[in-house]
Amino acid sequence: MILKLKENNKIDGYLLTGYSQKKLHCLSETYEELARLYRSIPQEEAACENRRDMLYRRQLQEAKQIFANHLDEISDAFAEVADTVVHASVPVQHKRRALIQYLKKQGILVKELLFLEGGSGLLPEEGLCSRISIQARAIGRRTVPVSTLSGLLSVFFGRRLIPSLDSATLLDRNYDVFIFEDEPQFCVMSAVSRAVKENEKISGDNFSFEEYNQNQAIMMIADGMGSGEQACRDSQSVIEFMEKFLEAGFSKEKAFSMVNSAIASQTQCCNMTTLDVCAINLLNGDAEFLKAGAAPSYRKRGGYVEEISVDTLPLGSIDELCPMVQTVKLVDSDMLILLSDGVADALEGAGGRRLRDIIARTDTANPKEMANHLLQCAINCQGGHIMDDMTVLACSVRYNRRG
Repeated sequence: MILKLKENNKIDGYLLTGYSQKKLHCLSETYEELARLYRSIPQEEAACENRRDMLYRRQLQEAKQIFANHLDEISDAFAEVADTVVHASVPVQHKRRALIQYLKKQGILVKELLFLEGGSGLLPEEGLCSRISIQARAIGRRTVPVSTLSGLLSVFFGRRLIPSLDSATLLDRNYDVFIFEDEPQFCVMSAVSRAVKENEKISGDNFSFEEYNQNQAIMMIADGMGSGEQACRDSQSVIEFMEKFLEAGFSKEKAFSMVNSAIASQTQCCNMTTLDVCAINLLNGDAEFLKAGAAPSYRKRGGYVEEISVDTLPLGSIDELCPMVQTVKLVDSDMLILLSDGVADALEGAGGRRLRDIIARTDTANPKEMANHLLQCAINCQGGHIMDDMTVLACSVRYNRRG
């Protein structure tokens, strides 16, 4: 990280060093040039003898365009990381001196202290607040766990701070840089219940629940068209690609669009898949939903149930499927519920009223109990038969009361 002092004790600089920046910009330019090459490949002008050849050439041209768009997305992502700017400020002198003395009494020497904003993650929707960077070492031959320093800083600043994932983990005789950020306001617990369609051995539904950093959790359900092994492969590919894009630092919207384009470029939409995504910001409690042909989702707050639904097409139905984001605000004890089509179709009454009533009347704060209950209700509604693959993913939201 290279920082440059400005006026009023403000510091700006790039997250990455000049060499790393140069490499990322080089990669960005390479992918951008590849995209230009794919777009510039001339289309064959020869007359088509039959309709099949004409359709094949049109599909080939569309596939080139989709691949070029993907390369542009990757190019933009590399450039965005390379140009990530860190805004920093130096604490006022008396507070800095007070902290240095406070930590020295605890056996810790401080060399530098900064408040950082920006550059804390690759996902723009994280909404992370400022972080604290401290260069420090332990006095003498002792070692100090980073959790001890985290507790001392929390007391001093009156904020509940935890070590960042990119922070050093132990203070010893050598100076090292330690990064601290606000502890998430919320924590979540999830559970899933599933049933496989009768006469099938494997479910066409797949799901995921991951915390991609300390401040964001994302849950997803993908429902492959039909049932059985092919539907499972289709939905599994969607989930795996989404996970890889998110882990690589793409926003959920970009990941959504790229996965859709990849599916649309395959064989005439024979493998369309629905996708339901819910991203939970653990700092401020915002839950953002993206849907592609998926069943409605639900937020339960006591006896009140809110339906979150968007009238969209499945993945792969068109080349460019723009994600529509719906945001709901979460509070302590809320529960989020995602369903595959098999559950929704079995339980859904007029306008989905029946399903909302069942959720509202289910008096439990345990996500596993909720998921099991809804799955059993869906099966009972079909006379004990399982007419389609069924998946219920439930998540309870709690204020973080640790420490």
